[in-house]
Amino acid sequence: MFEYLIPAAHLFFTLKNLAVVSAGLFVGIIIGAIPGLNVPMAVALLLPVTFYMDPVAGLSLLIGVYKGGTYGGSISAILINTPGAPAAAATVLDGYPLAQQGKAGKALRAAIYGSVIGEFISDVILITVAAQIAYLALKFGPNEKFSLVFFALSTIAVISGGNVLKGVAAGLLGLFLKTMGQDPITSSSRFTLGIFELTGGIPFLPLLIGVFAVSEFLAQVEKKIDPGRKDQIVPLSTRYEDNYVTWKEFRGNIKNILRSTLIGLGIGALPGTGSAIAAFISYGAAKNASKEPEKFGKGSLEGVFAAETGNNAVCGGALIPLLTLGIPGDAITAIMIGVLLVHGLIPGPDLFVKSGEIVYAVFIGLLVGNILHLFIASLGLRLFIKLLSVSRAFLFPAVIVICLAGAYTGDSKVFDVHLMMIFGVLGYIMKKFDFPVAPLIMGYILEPLLEISLVQAIIVNNNSIWPIFTRPISLFFILLAAFFILRSFWGRKSSEGKGTKS
Repeated sequence: MFEYLIPAAHLFFTLKNLAVVSAGLFVGIIIGAIPGLNVPMAVALLLPVTFYMDPVAGLSLLIGVYKGGTYGGSISAILINTPGAPAAAATVLDGYPLAQQGKAGKALRAAIYGSVIGEFISDVILITVAAQIAYLALKFGPNEKFSLVFFALSTIAVISGGNVLKGVAAGLLGLFLKTMGQDPITSSSRFTLGIFELTGGIPFLPLLIGVFAVSEFLAQVEKKIDPGRKDQIVPLSTRYEDNYVTWKEFRGNIKNILRSTLIGLGIGALPGTGSAIAAFISYGAAKNASKEPEKFGKGSLEGVFAAETGNNAVCGGALIPLLTLGIPGDAITAIMIGVLLVHGLIPGPDLFVKSGEIVYAVFIGLLVGNILHLFIASLGLRLFIKLLSVSRAFLFPAVIVICLAGAYTGDSKVFDVHLMMIFGVLGYIMKKFDFPVAPLIMGYILEPLLEISLVQAIIVNNNSIWPIFTRPISLFFILLAAFFILRSFWGRKSSEGKGTKS
């Protein structure tokens, strides 16, 4: 390792590479913050550009976009209740309530600090023990993946607040919506209602934009709007403590940050999972461990730290199976393989031996990228907050135009725009009847991995599900899920009991 550090430093520390990382972070943050645009699309569009760069610069550019885009989704999630990326769906739960209390600056800074620290720690672990983590990830077969997803679904009981049954109902609806289209195993059509456009299933972007952005727009329409005066979407506090994360608040979240980082790193190292799963699991774990769980969903800084740390820690974790085994951790790292292959670099154990100086130059780029990420995101903070001073009468129409464009550009279908409006009405109705929206998104995201891993497990186990409950890793996640569920219902009954006594 150490013999590669000096050559790697010479390779990376050039003005071009520093500029490339900065550009990637800037582009990623902007892409992530705009509802309808997504990071995999940005990485795919930039992939041909990297073919004309050296491998260190090319990978640094895409990694910058990856890191910046994962964080960028939190900006719109906090400011306008619309996650710019799936990874930020958990950030909405406490980020937007904090903004409504005039603490948008505090929430955005917590998102920056959590993102950068989660990235930094996961990158350090990637550099030091990547091979060992990859070996452990190989032990996750269909049984283990099913139990992991089941555990992730159990956090619905946690993120639903006091409406556990409504949260479960929303989660089941999300699971059902994802089953529409083609069966992933047999490719037969199901629940398409005879509509040809639904053969490929319900696309994610129209669903995400609809239930968050359009539903929020409909809710804002109810409020009196006067274009002639400053009718802000959320209040802006002038108090210092409402715009900054104090040392006491940060110190109180150190354990939360470390726990969420490890969760994100572990989830990222498992191929086919993703940052959204890590964010929800981190959020659920933070709420279970919190001394003030009743504040979650109402503007808890712990919730923002957990969600943003967990989803950004995935970035380092997803590179572990890519570099050590040649297996992409998610869609973005799958695209990155193209950069390596074009330059004759074959991902796997031999990559560290034959091209060690290139690998460690990329590692240096990861660490330097974290510092640049903190700097660039902090610079843009004031600009983002200034958006809140725009009148609601002008801001939301502009947001809707962006959402319409985002829903259409995904697959260039007007049908997707219609779906977005339908899900907007659905999200609005859910808010009116106090149904949490986040479990619906979570069910939708987890359904494919849940279904495929269950079918594969049954096939591997000779038509039996018993090994799911006997294999050590699988049993661990099942027991953890049972603990989460029982803890949630027990906490709910305890709070109801206290309310009755008072």
